Amino acid sequence: TIYSLDKEGRVILLGTFSKIFAPGFRIGWVLAPPQVITKLVVAKQSTDLCPPTFSQRIVGRFMEKGYLEKNIEKIKLMYHRKRDIMLDAFEKYMPEGVTWTKPEGGLFLFLRVPTHMRIDTDELFYKAIDKNVAYVIGSAFHCDDSGHDSMRINFSYATEDQIVEGAKRLATVIKEHIK
Repeated sequence: TIYSLDKEGRVILLGTFSKIFAPGFRIGWVLAPPQVITKLVVAKQSTDLCPPTFSQRIVGRFMEKGYLEKNIEKIKLMYHRKRDIMLDAFEKYMPEGVTWTKPEGGLFLFLRVPTHMRIDTDELFYKAIDKNVAYVIGSAFHCDDSGHDSMRINFSYATEDQIVEGAKRLATVIKEHIK
């Protein structure tokens, strides 16, 4: 990480417990030099007077007991399996020429339709929603006017069966709109 390369204390690392412990708690963490933490505490206090103390205590105890590392390992295995199921389903159902990333970590992959298919994923989005499958349009991740040929897809929340069904539905929508 950039944080691990920092030798001068200029990098601030932010994280969340939402993906590794309890999504509903909405609790994050900061790793920074003490003088930065002091300023961040003041800034936080001026914007949020009632942080969820009970939730913070639960997360703290969970970590103190050593459960966090075990939970992370368990979740990594689950996400890895779901990722592989999605990759296999795309391999099986997507039309020839459609490509996708194989993430080494994280909860998302990017799918790209080739330009010769002339599919704008911004426009395709609502067709996919009609088939009860969703993605984030690729153009949302670009500062210029590119990315209309791609989409970001999450595999963390859905069940294994839903992942396969979603891949089938998305492949069908893409096939129906090739120009």
